[in-house]
Amino acid sequence: MTTDTQQAYQGYRMLNVIMPLNSHHSPQGRRRNMKLHHLLRLRSYRMRCYYYLMAPHSGAALRHGALCFRFKRQFKIEALLEQKWLTCLTKSLQAEALCPCIFVYDDRGAGNACHLTTIPIISNTPHAPTLLSEELGIGKNMDPAHVPVFALQRLITPANTPVQDTRPKPESYNSWFNINVNFT
Repeated sequence: MTTDTQQAYQGYRMLNVIMPLNSHHSPQGRRRNMKLHHLLRLRSYRMRCYYYLMAPHSGAALRHGALCFRFKRQFKIEALLEQKWLTCLTKSLQAEALCPCIFVYDDRGAGNACHLTTIPIISNTPHAPTLLSEELGIGKNMDPAHVPVFALQRLITPANTPVQDTRPKPESYNSWFNINVNFT
């Protein structure tokens, strides 16, 4: 096989599911972000994937940062939208309009990541940003401690709490999202 017919990347293909955050400066945005975090932490526990916070980017779509899943893709790209986990995640996010959309990328190993699809959650879906594969998977680990099965209720209860009843504490919110927001 000649070098020009070989794939540039021979390793595992990593799938990156990116959910942009809402504004940190409005109470409703903070409630949605905290609910999104709780929901995604429970999902990451069940999916066994890396769950992280992506830093804000200069473009409009990720200007507040994003919460992301990263895991090895074990299905064909054509079957992405048929995945049960993605359908369930989309329905959960749409139920309370927790984020504008879901961006899905294949990291391609090097260079620009390949944007696979954008799944709208609300009507104003931003344009998918161009991301480098090196940017994906980099960020704060949002699932830092193992939760034993007997304590799973600590993940389920906040994930099932409605957005209106979610009251993030300033210290907790600021530490989770690596920011310093004034709540007054």
